[in-house]
Amino acid sequence: MVWGLCTVYYRSNVMDDQEMMPISSTVSETSSGIKVRKNFPETWLWESTESGQDGRASLKSTVPDTITSWVITAFSVDSLYGLGLLDAPKKLKVFRPFFISVDLPYSVRRGEFVSIQVVVFNYLSKDVTADVTLENIGQFDFADNSNDVRDSKLELYKRKSLTIKSNSGSPTSFLIQTKDLGYISIKLTATSKLAGDAIEKKLLVKPEGETIYKNKAIFVDLRKETSFEKNITLEIPSNIVPDSEFIEIGAVGDILGPSTMNLASLIQMPFGCGEQNMLNFVPNIVILDYLKNTKQLTTAVETKSLKYMETGYQQELTYRRSDGSFSAFGSVDASGSTWLTAYVVKSFRQAMPYIPIEEKIIIEGLQWLSNNQANNGSFPEVGYVSHSDIQGGSSKGLALTAYTLIAFLENQKATPVYRNTINRAVEYLVRNLPGVEDPYAMAICSYALHLADHPEKNVAFNLLELKANTIDGKKWWKRMDRANDKKNPWVQEPNSVDVEMTAYALLTYLQRGLVEDGLPILHWLVSQQNEQGGFASSQDTVITLYALSQMAERITPSTLKLSTTFSYMKNGQSELKVTKDNAMVLQLIELPKRTRVVNVTATGTGFAVIKVSYRYNVNVTGAWPLFSLDPQVDKNSNANHLQLSVCSGFRGGNDSNMAVMEVTLPSGFTVDNDALPSLRLSNNIKRVETKDGDTVVMLYFDKMMAQEYCPTISAFQTHKVANQKPVPVTVYDYYDQSRRARVFYEPRRATPCEICEDSDCTKMCMQTDNPKSGSPSHFRNGLQLTFVIVSISSILLVQYFN
Repeated sequence: MVWGLCTVYYRSNVMDDQEMMPISSTVSETSSGIKVRKNFPETWLWESTESGQDGRASLKSTVPDTITSWVITAFSVDSLYGLGLLDAPKKLKVFRPFFISVDLPYSVRRGEFVSIQVVVFNYLSKDVTADVTLENIGQFDFADNSNDVRDSKLELYKRKSLTIKSNSGSPTSFLIQTKDLGYISIKLTATSKLAGDAIEKKLLVKPEGETIYKNKAIFVDLRKETSFEKNITLEIPSNIVPDSEFIEIGAVGDILGPSTMNLASLIQMPFGCGEQNMLNFVPNIVILDYLKNTKQLTTAVETKSLKYMETGYQQELTYRRSDGSFSAFGSVDASGSTWLTAYVVKSFRQAMPYIPIEEKIIIEGLQWLSNNQANNGSFPEVGYVSHSDIQGGSSKGLALTAYTLIAFLENQKATPVYRNTINRAVEYLVRNLPGVEDPYAMAICSYALHLADHPEKNVAFNLLELKANTIDGKKWWKRMDRANDKKNPWVQEPNSVDVEMTAYALLTYLQRGLVEDGLPILHWLVSQQNEQGGFASSQDTVITLYALSQMAERITPSTLKLSTTFSYMKNGQSELKVTKDNAMVLQLIELPKRTRVVNVTATGTGFAVIKVSYRYNVNVTGAWPLFSLDPQVDKNSNANHLQLSVCSGFRGGNDSNMAVMEVTLPSGFTVDNDALPSLRLSNNIKRVETKDGDTVVMLYFDKMMAQEYCPTISAFQTHKVANQKPVPVTVYDYYDQSRRARVFYEPRRATPCEICEDSDCTKMCMQTDNPKSGSPSHFRNGLQLTFVIVSISSILLVQYFN
């Protein structure tokens, strides 16, 4: 079957060379009638349509505002002819003969000076003189470096005049100082007698320092009670960055409501290894199972979940090794991991009802596990364990053996084939159960023995109960106290190990049919959730969501009509109503920044999850660091190039679990991607990633030891920013959030005089011939460099579009 694609080319708002043409548009326009271009998506047109009897279909869509060439491809499926493909992708060119181009940094910090770099291109047949205007609605200040007292009135715009030759481009810039937080509007207009253009982009302005996230979640159960009341105190320190607070209240009528809405962002931490990637995969299985069983599944949620599952599945296969095992970093590791292989094969089996998964992958994984079972029945870790609690110390590897046993027990097709393997593992657990002190190992062992329905499950359950903690109607399990834990303020934060073992305990309760007795555990687990519906890290999020889904299926109320009132400050009050109709919708309301106490009252029937989420920034070194951390800007660095060496080691004992170092670059800088391969070749660093437009570098370590390791990161200034604020470097244990450190550093700071151009530079900046103070010679060199770049771009554009 031959598949054809016909594209109709539109040229947006092309003006005649002879005169300014009036423009009609349904989108926003300037006062002179010029359409404001503001839609700049990275991808466009993901559409599905059905053809008629003649096999033809048409699709009409407004072209985005980007001056570019879109590559269009398509395929068709027919019951008779099968799959049809294009012979070759088609191109759709979007072009204007006169347009503005502006390049903004990914983000800047409040109070920094930013040079808004603008190039106006002219592909008309004549030279033009254009007025270029930057509008200001009060979100920033135009920079003024003179000694004059500034006018207190807001400058609404600045305008510069440019002469642009035909088939060429001319640069200019505007120097501003950021003021408002969030996305601020950068709106530019270029007008001439022959043509005009207007463009609006958003610049993200962040507060100084590092963001700290907090969440106070409460499970409100009014199935038997008629009312509920509680005061929630926001733990916001006095030394935060001013005005960096963001406070939000929310209510949802389903335990998994927040998680369902945030499947792509369940945790705040990165997930770039084989185990963490499963966070893209397993929660979707849990959500689909739960919504399907409770008859709440919608097409939208199903489509989204299946998409994430398919992506996560394909990505996880990149961590598969030739022997059928899986490891944290795939072929880079010396061998496969018992823990990760068990985790993957268990999850792949659970996903088979939803997406195509090759049976061979599961069978080979189970066979690899069986081949590596020890003679005594245990499953030792063959590879390196990035999560040391699963291996256990005094527990003799019980946790890992129980975890791997669960993978066999939940693969029901494999149970008959590997009956001997399963029996040997069960007997190992039973033999070593007496005398186990580690509550983490006890929680997993108890659940495994209940799945196996072994007579010793009652003994395991009783031992587990002895280690429970109960306060204020909540019940949970926590790891054994370590030296100096009482002095560490981070111990009080939600911890992945405690959450994970408590989730296993809840699953054990449900295996025993103790639903009502499990409610105090549910209350505690909900209180540990983050604002996205996930938990501290990846493994605890996956296990706990599964436990919550199993619990939620058993306690879903027959009626739900609940009204929640939030009172704050003196007279502030907001109300959220939760019903059956909106049970899965997480309702959110932002509160004033100065809120410090929220009173929550609820009446009605049913249950809901109520939360108060907040965040703020701090710009001080983190308390109680358990890693040494010393970022140093090398002497070879200058205003345009940053060479940063970061030395770090673990202070909290022997070795850490998997550790992640996040290095934030100063505003205006992006990482030198050509230098990243040298970091990846290091034996210490297992993976290197970047985010936020290459302005944050993340380094993954199998573990950190007392001996320091000092990676060096190289970055270049890609955008002109002055008076840069200090930025953080953080390092943390991925599976134990009480182990962390935070230190700030700053580069060689540029001054406003070094990045200003044209009239933005006052006499004060221009009167000295010192290059570091923005001298005339330095300024001219800057213009020559900019002109060369623009000239090259112009040639490329002429060749491309002609």
